[in-house]
Amino acid sequence: MSTKKQIEKSEWQERLDAFSSGNKERLCTIEASGSTLGESIPIESVNYDPVGKGDDLIITLQGSTHTVFSPSKLFITKQENGVVSELEIVDKHRKSTIVRFV
Repeated sequence: MSTKKQIEKSEWQERLDAFSSGNKERLCTIEASGSTLGESIPIESVNYDPVGKGDDLIITLQGSTHTVFSPSKLFITKQENGVVSELEIVDKHRKSTIVRFV
């Protein structure tokens, strides 16, 4: 069974820095607004630039990037063993970007 948890915006930078350090090169699939943007692509990092610095979340994959502008919510789903299986970022228009790990 997995657990999905919403992360407070004040924690995003720290949590995503730690996530990026521990998950570099894990294969993932990325979906935005119901469309698959890439499958089985190694992830490089996930970074958040807070309000005043851009207010966007940048997902860097091997060979490309995807930016979520004005993100409002961040959810992290973990498996029972504590391994992250999914990130979900919701923007101010309530559109989701989902990063699923394989």
